[in-house]
Amino acid sequence: MRRTIGVLSMVLFCTFLTTMPAGGNLIAHDYHTSSIDDITLRDDAFHGRGNLPFIEWWYFDAKLDNGYSLVLGVQILNIFARGIVTTRLTLYDQGSVLLKNYEKYLLRDFSASSDIPSVFIEGNQVIFGTYDALKDCFVYTVTLNIPEGAVSLQFVGCTKGWKRQQQTGDWWAVVLPRANVTGTITINNSTMNVTGTGYHDHNWGIGPRIALHFGWFWGTCSSSNYTVTWAEIRTTRVTQLPIMVVNTKDGGYLEIPSETIWFSTDNIALDHFKCVPWFFNIETVTEHVFLVIDMEVFSVDHSEMLGFIHYWRYHVQCTGTIVVDGHMETVEGISIMEYLRFR
Repeated sequence: MRRTIGVLSMVLFCTFLTTMPAGGNLIAHDYHTSSIDDITLRDDAFHGRGNLPFIEWWYFDAKLDNGYSLVLGVQILNIFARGIVTTRLTLYDQGSVLLKNYEKYLLRDFSASSDIPSVFIEGNQVIFGTYDALKDCFVYTVTLNIPEGAVSLQFVGCTKGWKRQQQTGDWWAVVLPRANVTGTITINNSTMNVTGTGYHDHNWGIGPRIALHFGWFWGTCSSSNYTVTWAEIRTTRVTQLPIMVVNTKDGGYLEIPSETIWFSTDNIALDHFKCVPWFFNIETVTEHVFLVIDMEVFSVDHSEMLGFIHYWRYHVQCTGTIVVDGHMETVEGISIMEYLRFR
């Protein structure tokens, strides 16, 4: 298995290099826009790309009322009909890693529907999504058994999901910008009931062109009735494409124009031989939305993927203000965000 992963990583990396242009040297924003659309359950099903190289993943996170938080994902890396499937589960206590599990499987161990969100690994269903017509929301069951324990969680959506096609042709579907989470977590034969707030997205159609980017930042922040999903795609080391969508609880969403989004970083420190920020600020002023949010980092969890991709997961304290059509709310609480770098 280790040899297979190494070969696939090298093939993918070489493919990236053959498509990578010379970078520019001017600081600029790339204001290419791509409108967002409503989603269906089929959008969150398995897509793949046939025999073409692709990466696809499902991501879930939850901030729990007992001070725990978790991130769970299923990733597929396919190179010319040969590939691997991985599951990643990290459990945190007050932002500190309590448990980290990473499992690798062959592609033949994976099966998934192309019509609904239904993912199996080695015959065990990990993800199952349905639509509750009575409550007009998506409901997901996420189950993963690992040697150290298990998680069994239900995510019930309380905001409307959306999807967006990126510049590089891949898709980003934020299925559950905000969800109510209930379920159980088992660690070393001790089971606890948990409740909290969750998030779920799905990326597909990801080909070699994604490595043209330098990397990206991503995160969410919430007030009582509003949820902000944002990203800052670093198209090169010095050019950025900001993205922001504001969801209303039990309501719709509003896309914020890129040219009205200001994103900044501060408190730069060296981590794993890379300069990474420990403070973030995001702002916008539009006809309908005024928003100023600071994000102070209090914990960082670093991972390396495929031997060359660096990934930092932050727990941040969010503070700020959001005003939507004259209604003002305070943003305050813990959130999860990420920083990914291809180089």
